[in-house]
Amino acid sequence: MTMSFTSWEFWLLFACAFMASTWLNGANSKLSEACAVRLRSALLLAFSVGFYLLAAAPCAFILASSVLLNHGLGKLIQRQRGPARAWTTALGVAFNVLGLAAFKYAFFIDDTFDLGLLTSGTFRLDAWMLPLGISFFTFQAISFLVDVHRRTLAKPPDLLAFATYLTFFPQLVAGPIVRATSFLPQLASPTWNTSPAALKPFVILLAQGMMKKVLLGDVVGTWLVDPAFNDPESTPTAWIWMALYGYSLQVYADFSGYTDMAQGMAGLLGIQLPRNFNFPYRATSPADFWRRWHMSLSQWWRDYVYIPLGGNRRLSMVTWGFLLGMVAWTGMVWGSFGGGLVLSGGLLLAIAWGLMSTTAHTRMATAANVLLVMLLGGLWHGAHVNFVTWGAVNGAALVAWIVLSPSTQNPWRRALGWLFTFHVVVFSRIWFRAGSLVFWNQGDETMQPEGAWDTALAIWANLTTPAMSTMDHTVNPTTWAALGLMASGYLLHLMPRSVWASWEAFVQKWPLWACWCLWMACAVLAVWGQQGATRPFIYWQF
Repeated sequence: MTMSFTSWEFWLLFACAFMASTWLNGANSKLSEACAVRLRSALLLAFSVGFYLLAAAPCAFILASSVLLNHGLGKLIQRQRGPARAWTTALGVAFNVLGLAAFKYAFFIDDTFDLGLLTSGTFRLDAWMLPLGISFFTFQAISFLVDVHRRTLAKPPDLLAFATYLTFFPQLVAGPIVRATSFLPQLASPTWNTSPAALKPFVILLAQGMMKKVLLGDVVGTWLVDPAFNDPESTPTAWIWMALYGYSLQVYADFSGYTDMAQGMAGLLGIQLPRNFNFPYRATSPADFWRRWHMSLSQWWRDYVYIPLGGNRRLSMVTWGFLLGMVAWTGMVWGSFGGGLVLSGGLLLAIAWGLMSTTAHTRMATAANVLLVMLLGGLWHGAHVNFVTWGAVNGAALVAWIVLSPSTQNPWRRALGWLFTFHVVVFSRIWFRAGSLVFWNQGDETMQPEGAWDTALAIWANLTTPAMSTMDHTVNPTTWAALGLMASGYLLHLMPRSVWASWEAFVQKWPLWACWCLWMACAVLAVWGQQGATRPFIYWQF
């Protein structure tokens, strides 16, 4: 796949979009407001469609179908009242979920239960490429339908504006997930500020995102992470830990770098995207981490799943079904009558405790709903048992924190909370990295990377039973360079806010042309690096 944020083809396309958009912004004063808004939407839609056709043309009809059907459903929901409105919304949400499941989870279900329905004969679903950005534009479509139902969005837009919202190319592939209530009012503005002072922060975001992606993401990933995950059995335990620390930095730099560039490009086109990261590795509790990491997705889960499930108030019927299903599944896996009795007795004691104590009931509801959301979040990331395990590990950490409710007021306890949270995140990435496609275009061949679960088990075995001495392991110079970059990345991430504020104030004094030169140097580095360490964004596969 060549159409990436690190390819010259993409930046040529964006340069055309930026110049055309800037020209239109200047010419809008000569047009009526309605005409100017429609021209702006048409221009952004044209470049978004062009980007998607160049990146994933075979799947463009899926995105087009989502646009047309969800726009029609939104109009229908807006006209209806009473039960019919609720039923139409439910059907619309079900349509989007089933569409996502058909492409992302059908093979996973078929393979997990060894059904053989989708992987035999001439048609093989696993040979399909996962539609680019389907997880993100599906969630945006669901939020649109629910917001229309809740009347948070007073009136659905016309088809042109809605299509622009759902296909907006800077954030189409990997977010941030944008609400229609935030995007559409900005799109309805015929003009926006294009002064050098207004454009400068967005150009800086472009350069910042590119440097994160290439130096802290791709180089650390290629030189430090990949060798350890490619051969975990013969890699010393100490270097496995270094690779896990490296991957945690890599996935952050890669994803937040993408978000920075998406925000920068959108800002240059007159659209403000929401912030998606807030120094997540400074978090002092698991809940604090998820308030800082992939913030638009965390907020989506909170508003459209966690709160409807009951949030921190109650256990809904769905949550009860989930808990009973977990007990039944655990009992079957345990495989003994005594184990089933232990589980059933433990569940009954927990229920009794919750009924007797209001505080306990609240904690139980919060813990159960959080765990369910984290498991769904793991499954959302990928149709593989590795991602479900990753979600379960993070969910268990959240549950433990909710049940124990440790105080972080004391500086030492806050430091211990940070240490616990950071290492839970790093440890869980064993399954996340092993389950991810190393190169995005592997999706042409299979929906699941081969040997992902075995790789995760091999790394786990290495961490628990060290296989070899560090002295027997030859370390390449590139590995030492990657370690230096990793240390620099974490130092930059953890430095005091006052230092960041001083740096940002210094950069803001640069003239606009100097910021453009910095971005151009970063873009050249990224394009040149495509022959070596540079690779597609990790979240493009989701």
